[in-house]
Amino acid sequence: MPRQRNARERAELLNEYGHRLGARGDDERALSFYAQAAQADPAWAAPWFNIGLLHKYFGDWAQSLRANREALLRESGHQGACWNLGIAATALRDWRSAREAWQRYGLPVEPGEDALEIDCGLAPVRLDPDGRGEVVWCDRLDPARARIRNVPLPDSGPRHADIVLNDGAPTATRRIGEREYAVFDQRELWQASPYATFEAWIEPSQPDSLPALAERAPREHGQAQDGTDSVPHVCRACPRGDPDGGHDHPPLEPDGDAAGARWVGLAATDEAAARAILDDWPHAPPAARLLQFRPAVPAGAAD
Repeated sequence: MPRQRNARERAELLNEYGHRLGARGDDERALSFYAQAAQADPAWAAPWFNIGLLHKYFGDWAQSLRANREALLRESGHQGACWNLGIAATALRDWRSAREAWQRYGLPVEPGEDALEIDCGLAPVRLDPDGRGEVVWCDRLDPARARIRNVPLPDSGPRHADIVLNDGAPTATRRIGEREYAVFDQRELWQASPYATFEAWIEPSQPDSLPALAERAPREHGQAQDGTDSVPHVCRACPRGDPDGGHDHPPLEPDGDAAGARWVGLAATDEAAARAILDDWPHAPPAARLLQFRPAVPAGAAD
């Protein structure tokens, strides 16, 4: 018993050193201390979970899957290890392991080898969380994957209908009406869509005619979004939970002087299809002017 207690105390100390190094951004040394903690007390799950967590952040999915399996061998009910195992297995398209992980977590998932098809509802996902951090609305396909509904801003990278791998820890919230939704961070692109992103600056004489453009686009196998006012910008100085608080951001503006111009993001398979969405814009007032049009993110650019 004293030997076991001494082993756990040593492992806890090494594990704590790993936490401190990780908090300073020294992840490689943190990983080394977690490995030493796992060796000091082979029966303890915590160091293995921490190893798996760091490999998740590295995008090293095979190592993350292995470490989370080791954690679960030592603590079968470890919820964090179940979830991160599910993310790693989804990234690797190892559906048997993914189904096993979600089942062990407590989700109603049947065992099998086929890809998961679960409607997990609507969710906001933060793209490029260490960069611009744009939050877009997505359809969650399962606990670890989400398909983008919006037309992301060009410098966010991903495009409309891309499927992204999302993390499992909520980092903020967004609201639609009275309902609050948890925001999840993107981990990586999981599957690219066939769409490219185009941007247009339009000067409509009747701004309320723009919803007709957004309604038209999906019928033409694309998407259009008036993002001038509707896109909430979230920078590193913003509170992650509330994009409306804190400070102002500069508005989207076209090149040159064009008061009242609107930025419209377009998702289409090619430039001809994007221009067709604009050309066929129903109910467009005659005075509407296309000020600028340019390709922003080509199909496959986020691969």
